[in-house]
Amino acid sequence: MPFRLRKDAREWFKGISDDLPLDFDIYYFCLMAGLATERKAFLPANEATDLAQDFPGEYRSRGRIVVALLITRELKKLGVRFEERTTLHGEIAKLIDPLSSTHLSGAGMEEINNYSFGGFDVLTEWFDDRPRHLETFLPQFRQHLKDVLQSGSGSGR
Repeated sequence: MPFRLRKDAREWFKGISDDLPLDFDIYYFCLMAGLATERKAFLPANEATDLAQDFPGEYRSRGRIVVALLITRELKKLGVRFEERTTLHGEIAKLIDPLSSTHLSGAGMEEINNYSFGGFDVLTEWFDDRPRHLETFLPQFRQHLKDVLQSGSGSGR
């Protein structure tokens, strides 16, 4: 299963997409917002497009960090403690496939895409309008993430 990008996300980011080296950057912004706020969305297949089978470009060397963020979020959501070894290993095994180029199983890829889909909803709540300039979007995006992570609420509001 590939990384999938919401069709409406591509449209929303069109004002800055020429300034982004990869379409995966759009996916990453959505994913970070979704993981930070614990927001997922579930879309029909026709509302998203395939993006990449693997972490592209600069993301390749950081893919394991992204996967670790997903695992951390899912374990926290499930309330699994590190002392619960059997449960911990079982939940991680659902998300991970060590033989996959992304290190994600099919279920793990589905979950990471769901966080990206939900993260786009978060971005549309954080911003009054779609981004028009990368140099104004990035500081605001960073501040929203910082606010959510410092509050610990995960609500994004």
